[in-house]
Amino acid sequence: MTSHDQSSSQPLYGVHTIRDVMMPMRDGINLATDIFLPCHGDGRVVDASEQVPALLVRTSYDKTAPEWDDVIPYYVRRGYAFVVQDLRSRFRSEGDGHYYHTVNPWEGDDGYDTVEWLAEQDWCSGKIGTLGSSHRAITQTQLALRKPPHLAAMWVEAGPTDIYRHEAREGGAMSLQMFGAAHLHALDSHEVGDDPEKARIILDAMRDMPKWLQKFPLKPGETALRVAPDLEKTVFDYYYRGEYDEWWSQESANQEPLLEAGEHADVAVTVSCGWYDNFVGATANYFKTLNHQNESPTRLVLGAW
Repeated sequence: MTSHDQSSSQPLYGVHTIRDVMMPMRDGINLATDIFLPCHGDGRVVDASEQVPALLVRTSYDKTAPEWDDVIPYYVRRGYAFVVQDLRSRFRSEGDGHYYHTVNPWEGDDGYDTVEWLAEQDWCSGKIGTLGSSHRAITQTQLALRKPPHLAAMWVEAGPTDIYRHEAREGGAMSLQMFGAAHLHALDSHEVGDDPEKARIILDAMRDMPKWLQKFPLKPGETALRVAPDLEKTVFDYYYRGEYDEWWSQESANQEPLLEAGEHADVAVTVSCGWYDNFVGATANYFKTLNHQNESPTRLVLGAW
């Protein structure tokens, strides 16, 4: 995205922060987005006279999470804009209250709209890179299948591309970690919001997760996730849909048919994962598919973690 000469790796800029930009999507929903721009020592922020590429993270885990505190200034000081966005119906973003863990049918369109909105800003060079792991990796794949014209590069870390095979039911039985993950997502959901009683119900279940797991089979309304009905529904889909069916085959749950059909954007991609991560198989398959189909460089990084 930028030349890798000696000067490009030096911290030449300060960081100008713009919080909670409400970015419009095609259906009128606005997504809360933090934008960090390079600025000069005199306070001048980059603009149309000094355009820069942008790095984008779309997250369900809170755009203000401290994990980015060191990452953001590293890139911004070296001439990149850095953008972190809460997904629809998460944290400060708007939505209709619906949120289905990693199986949200709108993520591809929202990602496309975000990339293209950024490319239109006067400070942007028109080149957008994406990065992130886990759910933040899934959202990258989903937007890449829409082929936004200004997507230039991706770093996809530990991202499953088939929820049935790589995340929820690897090996056949439901992965019980999905039950715990759904509770974590419920705690931050719009459905729970600032309601202390709903939050207490979720927290109590998280403290006694083995007990809850021993109660299966359960029915809708019988778990702590009843306070976040969409997530409870998703967990029961994970649990009771033992056979691969039309629910698992929807694009938001399985991107592999579109990957194999050549629908992924032809941009530079690095896919990475730890050797002991749950999603190492998905990562290797992602690399194999893109390396075979795309003309742009595709790289695989597997580490001993």
